Amino acid sequence: MDKAVYRVALASTDNRYVDQHFGRAESFLIVDVDENGDYEEIEQRFVIPVCEGGHHNAEKLKRGVDGVADCNFVLVAKIGGGAMGELEERGIAAFEMPGPVDAAIKKLDGYLRLLKEMNSISGQ
Repeated sequence: MDKAVYRVALASTDNRYVDQHFGRAESFLIVDVDENGDYEEIEQRFVIPVCEGGHHNAEKLKRGVDGVADCNFVLVAKIGGGAMGELEERGIAAFEMPGPVDAAIKKLDGYLRLLKEMNSISGQ
């Protein structure tokens, strides 16, 4: 793999499918993605789920986000507004992308390439 361009945390029960709600996830598959869109699995990172039956404790939510703080993106099956806001405050973008890990990473990479192309066309 070439040098990693960004890091992604995927909420997955089996490291094959993005199938977990952010707040209920007990672990995240952490991958690095290079400029070609190829990815390398770094680790399965275990975290303490932050969901408390439909609501969240603010401190627990902050600690949950700490578990993915070195990532640029989080891919989940579902995410609530509180977790989304906390991630955004830390500069981490979250997307609901349930399905196979490989397909989710390809979809994210395609989106990022499109944004880059659009920015270069508009001169930004």
